[in-house]
Amino acid sequence: MVKFTDANDQNYRKVIDYLPELLDRGPARVRENWIRERSHRSIATGVLPPSQTAVLTKPLPPVSKSYIQRADISIFLTRRLLPPTPGEHQPRCVLHGSSGSGKTQLAVAWIEVHKDRFNMIIVIDASSRQQIETDLQTAIRSVGPQYNKATWKDAVAYLSREVNWLLFFDNADEPNLSLDRYLPNSRSGAVLVTTRNRDYATYAPDGHVEVEALTEKQAMDLLHKIIGTSPPSTSASLAIVRELEMWPLSVTQAGLYIRTSHLDTYLADLRMHRDELRQATSLEGNDHLWSKYAAFNLSFAQLPKKSQEWMKICAFLRHSSIPLSLFRSSNRVEFRAPTIMITQPPLDDDELAISRLRGIFGSDWDNSSFQQLVDPISRTSFIDTSDNDGQSFYKIHSLVQLFIQDLLGPADRERYALLASQLVLGTIRPLEGGESNIWYRQILPHIEALPMRAKTSHISHALAYHMVYKSVGNWDATQQLEKHCCDHFYQRYGPTYPGTLDMMGSLATTFRHRGQLEEAEKLGREVLQRRTEIVGLKHSDTILSMNNLSLTLSARGKLREAEEMKRKVLELRKETSGPDHPDTIAAMGNYASALHSRGALREAEKIEREVVELRKRTGGLQDLTTIIAMRNLALTLKKLDQLEDAEKMMREVLALLEVALGPRHLETMKAKSGLATMLQSAPQLEEAEKLEREVLEFQAEELGERHPDTMTTMHNLAVTLHHRGDLVGSEKMTRHVLRLQMDVLGPRNADTILTMSTLGFILHRRGQWAEAEKMLREALKLRKDMFGIQNRYTIDIMSNLVVTLYCRGQLEEAEEKQRVIVAWRMENLGPRDANTIDAKSRLAKFSAELAYRIQNAAGGL
Repeated sequence: MVKFTDANDQNYRKVIDYLPELLDRGPARVRENWIRERSHRSIATGVLPPSQTAVLTKPLPPVSKSYIQRADISIFLTRRLLPPTPGEHQPRCVLHGSSGSGKTQLAVAWIEVHKDRFNMIIVIDASSRQQIETDLQTAIRSVGPQYNKATWKDAVAYLSREVNWLLFFDNADEPNLSLDRYLPNSRSGAVLVTTRNRDYATYAPDGHVEVEALTEKQAMDLLHKIIGTSPPSTSASLAIVRELEMWPLSVTQAGLYIRTSHLDTYLADLRMHRDELRQATSLEGNDHLWSKYAAFNLSFAQLPKKSQEWMKICAFLRHSSIPLSLFRSSNRVEFRAPTIMITQPPLDDDELAISRLRGIFGSDWDNSSFQQLVDPISRTSFIDTSDNDGQSFYKIHSLVQLFIQDLLGPADRERYALLASQLVLGTIRPLEGGESNIWYRQILPHIEALPMRAKTSHISHALAYHMVYKSVGNWDATQQLEKHCCDHFYQRYGPTYPGTLDMMGSLATTFRHRGQLEEAEKLGREVLQRRTEIVGLKHSDTILSMNNLSLTLSARGKLREAEEMKRKVLELRKETSGPDHPDTIAAMGNYASALHSRGALREAEKIEREVVELRKRTGGLQDLTTIIAMRNLALTLKKLDQLEDAEKMMREVLALLEVALGPRHLETMKAKSGLATMLQSAPQLEEAEKLEREVLEFQAEELGERHPDTMTTMHNLAVTLHHRGDLVGSEKMTRHVLRLQMDVLGPRNADTILTMSTLGFILHRRGQWAEAEKMLREALKLRKDMFGIQNRYTIDIMSNLVVTLYCRGQLEEAEEKQRVIVAWRMENLGPRDANTIDAKSRLAKFSAELAYRIQNAAGGL
């Protein structure tokens, strides 16, 4: 029993503050003691109980030795994230506040205390979308070998099924980054977010708290804890923390400096240094802001020279997940940038940057020397070190990076940004064969943190960064660097320079990937024309340019020209490379796809079977090119109504792709989409709809709603909804797709025309015959203009229109068009084909009704 003099007693208030926290922690302590007791009892039986330790998929950032507890915030976190009874909503808490306020330290300290309450703790660096997805993917793959191909989406789905997990998003500061897609749909776990952005409070309307500066007492406690002593008088300490506005990071730096000087003289030193900094730089700010800068700079100035240089370089990288291997790998190749284009080797100017990097890190890598460089920085609390899967990573407080950048003059900012770029360039090498681009993905956040002027300081550097961006599918950055390189080559060497044409061709391909098809075609034609004039039609570069243009023409719906161009490419490949060369086999596949698009399915099937056999012979069944060839053949078999064989082959393709590329790769998703269209016919419609919605969600996020592949999947889903009887939903989605396609692809596009035909058919089914007729007539006219009447898909649209004309009583026109349909099917499909038999039966019906109508009309006269 402890008695206090009154309710205002300082110790009494402290106990009252901590009592709720102690009560909240009680159940966990009881559970921990019982687990320990049960373990002791189990020794006698030889049967050990299961582990009760939470699974940490990634180490938590370390809690600073100078951490100061803030009981009110800790209690708030406990009440929101560990409610005594389940609520209606997912437990969430958002800590928001300015840099250096201690948000991450508060969150990590709370997790350390309560980690036994969770089965799994997932630590996410939320500083970028890519890093979030990387950490989620790492988390799910750490669960077990059965998840070694899983993606971040699988992690979210996994948590939605599990219980007692904590998802910790640290440094979610980006203003336009939505966390919604990363939040599991479950109330059986909890979400904790730290952020500088107050807008994130909307994720926890009743569970957010602003982390402000420390109280004066907390700030003095922090200062004294770092100094390692409690002075008899607090007047000097109080003046210091007030000068620094009780800001934790600044108070920490003050304490570290005072360790090697004197408490009583620190404030004078600080103010003198503050005035010197203000005179030396052009930055603006009040005395308190400059005092924070001065507190940082006083500690920074005590670091060894090489440690300071290391910090200045790191100020231009991403502040978190800086791998030690970045420095080691770059050092081992002497910090030299790769040569991507033989005619554009790295400049001699690189030697100056390389020399400076060698001066910091040495000519030969030495772990001990590097550690001697980093250790003094760790002791000043400027960086945190963590280990993950045997790799060491560094994290610099973003405010420290800002301090360094602000205190450097413009010329020095430029110099250290270029040093950071040279360091990163030393780790970039072209991938060989099927080599994974996982390293590119690891350094990508640091590449993105570099200013664009550093990435484009020399053409060889721009080419190296372009290679990384293209490999990871960042088409925005790829296009930006390609335009830069095109302009550089054009202005310096002219339009006929090989490098100019190479980069123009690459830019045309990027346009196609981004759905900018008109720009892709225009640029592709220009490249092909110049290649033909300079090196001739049979040169490999010219054939490649012709092939790329044919793919763009196919995407634009210019199928006749695309088919002719693909046929020409195949002829040239056979002549220049031979019939079994991989490029020739690829050209065979492309030509078969053109035949497929035109409706010449029997010819396409024959070539595609040959391609599959050649691919199996040269690469084996597991080879990606073999799998893609099988997928194309399966789609053709589906069109030929060989549904059983098509579905069987597509399921085999899907299984092979999930092993080879993972379940959420673009190629895997294409296979899922293809399987779904087969199930429409099967008709396993529920599975088809599920697959298509999964593919659509993926494509909408990865490619965007306006990408041709995304629009195709939306169209396919609308067809499935139609087959399932949801005519309203089907019509709504089809109209939406048509609006997008008209805007992106234009009306004279095969996909746009197909969607118009689909909408006309749906309108017919809903009894809106007048609008259906109008839509089908427009689709038929466009299709005839582009591909002629002797085309399978033109005939299909005409068949839909005939049914609508019949229902509207326009029997003569219906019979006339039906005769055209019968003639085409007799010639192209044969008299025994089911479609031909159906067409003849319909024609007989129309003719009989028309004869009856004519006879009645004559009798009436």
